[in-house]
Amino acid sequence: MKKIVFLGAPDKSHLLLILGKLLAVTGQKVIVVDSTLRQGVQGYMPDSEAHLPIRQFEGMDVARGFVTPVQLERSLQGNYDVLLLDTDHTEFVKGRDLAAYDKRVWCSSYGRLHLQRNAELMQRLCLHEAEGKPLSFYKMLTQLVPVSITEAYLDELLDTQHIQWENTIFRFALDERNTSVELDNQHHSRLDVRRLTGSYRRTVLDMVKHLLEWDERTVQQAWKQLRKARIRGRN
Repeated sequence: MKKIVFLGAPDKSHLLLILGKLLAVTGQKVIVVDSTLRQGVQGYMPDSEAHLPIRQFEGMDVARGFVTPVQLERSLQGNYDVLLLDTDHTEFVKGRDLAAYDKRVWCSSYGRLHLQRNAELMQRLCLHEAEGKPLSFYKMLTQLVPVSITEAYLDELLDTQHIQWENTIFRFALDERNTSVELDNQHHSRLDVRRLTGSYRRTVLDMVKHLLEWDERTVQQAWKQLRKARIRGRN
């Protein structure tokens, strides 16, 4: 099973659900795990399923409310091809455990509170416990608008001596149209990607290429399938 962890304060529920559905429409068995304090995936689930710790949604399994990997493993049924973990605390994974993940993504925005929380999270991760060379991380920046703050400033706030940043950075600009799609998907308990901007689509496909190591043709075909998909998960 390929395991990818997303760490950091910004809400990334919509993105991870889109990534999960993109993989699901190609035949992958996927589970998205929301182990954040906010548990934003609940905003996309039908009200009748809100109480379920693991439910099927748009062709994938979605789990929330699990604080440790042991709790999750006890509730899983069957095997998965891909696990996408979203967390902003360290009870689920930290230190040497992070080395077991195939890819790691550090998520941030320029919001002051997000930066403070990320700095605290970096300390609690205890990355010095990981053996060998520094762990590699991709950066993901969300809700980007023109500001005078530089991206280098973000690194200055973090203890990065045990991190090796990948050259590729995933950037998501703040856009009214994408926000509209996200809100519509929440209130209709669905994942319709047809109105997302070209910039958003290109960044998502770039993430798939780097995190899943798919080629350009494969990711383009997967997106075409995603646009046509009408998968509605039922428990």
